[in-house]
Amino acid sequence: MKTFFISAIILLSAFSVHAQKDVVFGIKAGLNFSKFGKDVDADGRTSLFIGGLADITLDNEQFHIQPEILYSSEGSEDLEANFIRVLGVGKYYPMDELSLEAGPQFGFLISGDEAVEDNAKSFDFGLTFGVGYELSDIGLLFNLRYNVGIANLGENDVDTNMSSFQLGVGYKFY
Repeated sequence: MKTFFISAIILLSAFSVHAQKDVVFGIKAGLNFSKFGKDVDADGRTSLFIGGLADITLDNEQFHIQPEILYSSEGSEDLEANFIRVLGVGKYYPMDELSLEAGPQFGFLISGDEAVEDNAKSFDFGLTFGVGYELSDIGLLFNLRYNVGIANLGENDVDTNMSSFQLGVGYKFY
């Protein structure tokens, strides 16, 4: 847990350099469609995520950085794994309200089924890719993302990672 707070502080302070620019805070929630990969033979899991974000507009208004901290329930049909996820999402707006999103994500396993807690590492790393659409006049945002785990979560000789599709909705406090 100490590692989580240190990582969150580093991630958020890395973006404070741009604090002179437009910064908008918000909340988001949605559905995860997740699955353990490779050596875990199990169906996927549908679950929830919820958290906060800060949208930082850079010098060129087409580019934004959006750090996020999320509680995310993931896993497979029979194995639940709950993470705190810290993301550093870069956003490019090719059109006014449409964004292309990509960036790193760090996951900290906080709880799960006994099999997960006994056999999974507590730290996860991956990449996220997606698209977003904002109704900026009323603060609503929608996104669809694919999160791919790069780190091997398995202890012993189990080779596995976590991947998920996310469908999210949020609100920015302008």
